[in-house]
Amino acid sequence: MPPPRQHPWSIEFICRYIVTRILRLFVSIQFWLNPFPPFNNPNVVRTEDFVPSRDKGRDIRVRWYRPISAAKDKILPVLVHFHGSGFMLPLFGQDEGWCASVAEHAQMLVVDADYRKAPENPFPLALEDAEDVVQHVLASVAHTTLSLGGFSAGGSLAFGLTNTFGSRVHSIACFYPSLDAAADTAAQTDDPFLPPVMVSHIYACYMTPGTAWDNPRLSPAFVPTKDMPPHVWIAAGSKDPLHDAANAFVARLQREGHPDATFVSVAGQRHGFDRSAAGSVSLSPLGQEKHDEAIAFLKKNSGHR
Repeated sequence: MPPPRQHPWSIEFICRYIVTRILRLFVSIQFWLNPFPPFNNPNVVRTEDFVPSRDKGRDIRVRWYRPISAAKDKILPVLVHFHGSGFMLPLFGQDEGWCASVAEHAQMLVVDADYRKAPENPFPLALEDAEDVVQHVLASVAHTTLSLGGFSAGGSLAFGLTNTFGSRVHSIACFYPSLDAAADTAAQTDDPFLPPVMVSHIYACYMTPGTAWDNPRLSPAFVPTKDMPPHVWIAAGSKDPLHDAANAFVARLQREGHPDATFVSVAGQRHGFDRSAAGSVSLSPLGQEKHDEAIAFLKKNSGHR
């Protein structure tokens, strides 16, 4: 019997909901004081759009990024990207610079997709939104090749989609994804940006009672190697509580004969190491370096013809 699709009302749920609302308020204040910069990449066209959800009466917000240098009738390889959020924070749009850079330098059509947030919308609702977006993209862009990517919780969604789309996915590139719910929750690190109490809160919001920790749609580390795309790239800071599970996952892929699985361990760095400050949209010099590596990986392994 599948777990419930909504949290039952309880004192714990109410407390989790209040804490999450407070966290969202802090995020709103932060971005009110330091708003996202206006889109200003002259080499990329950005288009706002909505994708129909499987659930009647709602749509999923997306943005398309297309390099101006590509002919309008040229079929480009596609990257579908999912932002980080802790599965609960409304941070759609924070990765605009990344999406535009991939479009420009890897010559890909990039789709940045929003998704529902917990605790109001727990697992698997965010993943269902991700599935709906990818299904729409594949139906809209015929004869293309598909890559997936994401940061943090968005990386978990990207890897979780391998259960659904399997061989359709050509490559996947993620920064500090959550791949093993049990291991990530148990991790003890000194990362000030993502302390153990926050990881526990995230999963308490995202998982309803009865959800199996080893469900491969929740914890993609349990997806069989044979179902992984042929090209996998992950980067995480060594102080990140999500680091060890991601490292173990890639090591398992390599041990079981995966043709191209890379894990980049960034020494001494925290969760979200690529940003110049926690919650910032600007990149640190190290972050720019690793973003460039990921873009080179995607360009090489996008299936570009």
